[in-house]
Amino acid sequence: MASRITSAASTADEYYYNQTVTPTDAATHTGQLERDADEYFPLQPIEKKLCAYSLGLGLGLMALFIIIFEVFG
Repeated sequence: MASRITSAASTADEYYYNQTVTPTDAATHTGQLERDADEYFPLQPIEKKLCAYSLGLGLGLMALFIIIFEVFG
């Protein structure tokens, strides 16, 4: 488990360094974009549910607060 965390952190640090510190030319930038596109993966079903529930809860609470503040405000 610890090795997974360490490798994930080192990958994130490497990505940050490549994106912010290293100046790149157009060819290098194009290569990085292509490599990033290859690393894309679709959301898992549980992640889609989490997004839907979060959006629904946020919109529902916003509507509730608007109604409450219009009636009692």
